[in-house]
Amino acid sequence: MTAPATPLADLVTGLARLATRWLPPQAPGTLPLDAALQAATTELPPPAASPGPARGLLLCPLLYNSRPPAVTPLLLHQLVDAACEAQRTGRQLVLVAVGTGRGGPRPGAVAAVERIAALLTRCGLPATSAGEAAAATDARALAAAAAGAAYSRRAVDLPDLLLAAVASSLGAEQVVLTDQLRAGRNLAHLDQFAPLVRLADSTDPFAEPPPWAKRAPAGSDALWASALTLGLTGHGDPAAGRGEYLTELGARLGPLWRALRSHDLTARQGDTPVEALRITAQDHQRGAPVAVPLFGAPAPSPTTCALVAAAALAGPATLVVDDLTPRWCYPRYPLQQARTAYRQLADTHGAKVLFVADLPDLDQQLRQALGRLSLAGLRMAVGTRAARTRGALTGWDAIHLAVMGLACTAAPIPTLAAQAANGRHLKALAYPLGLPTGRLTATGTPHPSAHATIPATWLTPGATP
Repeated sequence: MTAPATPLADLVTGLARLATRWLPPQAPGTLPLDAALQAATTELPPPAASPGPARGLLLCPLLYNSRPPAVTPLLLHQLVDAACEAQRTGRQLVLVAVGTGRGGPRPGAVAAVERIAALLTRCGLPATSAGEAAAATDARALAAAAAGAAYSRRAVDLPDLLLAAVASSLGAEQVVLTDQLRAGRNLAHLDQFAPLVRLADSTDPFAEPPPWAKRAPAGSDALWASALTLGLTGHGDPAAGRGEYLTELGARLGPLWRALRSHDLTARQGDTPVEALRITAQDHQRGAPVAVPLFGAPAPSPTTCALVAAAALAGPATLVVDDLTPRWCYPRYPLQQARTAYRQLADTHGAKVLFVADLPDLDQQLRQALGRLSLAGLRMAVGTRAARTRGALTGWDAIHLAVMGLACTAAPIPTLAAQAANGRHLKALAYPLGLPTGRLTATGTPHPSAHATIPATWLTPGATP
């Protein structure tokens, strides 16, 4: 006998409650996600009192351009997280300056990094400095030549090359994915540590998250994340004990931030590098239908608009919009305005649109997806964050992956179009949920007025696809 459908409001309430729980970190990879959610806990155990045996170096890059390295509010939280992770795993945190400007290494960069490391150590977060990436590899001429070279993806390729060289020189096996560092193929052989914090106020590291940001653990709450990594809270729900742990956090990190400011080692958060959107195709026949699963933003971003435009050129497009998880992930989610915005985007490109919350038997479909997916698949989908020693997988991660699966299979369409950042998720979903093999993949972070690079065959009548 089929169980009665759960009303949508009750489903949202139940999912929101499960989202802030921690999945069992030591559970076997074969455990289905529905069972992992049943075993999830509301609070993490406290961090280990002492680290284990030494395990090498944790390389932490400080990227800079025209002026010596400085600590932004976002980087402050990421440095704290990296220092705590190094202590928990018995590693030594090593800061290194990485010049990304065309002029190569800048005077004063090494001294700035050394002072930052010294101030971290003074505040109980031990760190040391390896100086400049070029100096550590004893290849200043090579670094200067590389800095002046042309790159198709300069923001990715140059730091990737320099960091791989310094890691090889120092014998480091793990690198921190700090602000604006996107690891390329040269760093693929290293273990990568993903800080919890990916969003912070541009000037004040102790500011509350902006009202448009997702709630943690779905989004990034810098104050909660730093309190979590420092062991000041173990709750996955940032609202639990917030006043108490914020007071402790200010007492712990306030002196560090003031010391950095007094030494002129702080900076305002910069803009994200802009790149043209590049669309690549795999197993797609031109003119075949394309599904574009979109995951939870209140309004389409420039990247999303460019992806949809490219998908519509490849074939008749159908947008499948997750309007389920945003109902609890955002403090204020304008449901009707969001639906209108996606309908307008679809109309602009002659596309259809489906909404996940409108799928028939949604609760049953979600339960089935959670039963088919495993912890091993979730760990692969989440990537480096799944290997954290504190603050790894949450109920949100499991629910999000299952909802992504529903969005990708909502319509029998042979090709999926998605951002490259979702590639691991699609791989984890492919076998258990039977995803189509066709792919359109987008890389880059374009400005609203930027262009997209797409296969020329889509624009050439009569060309062989």
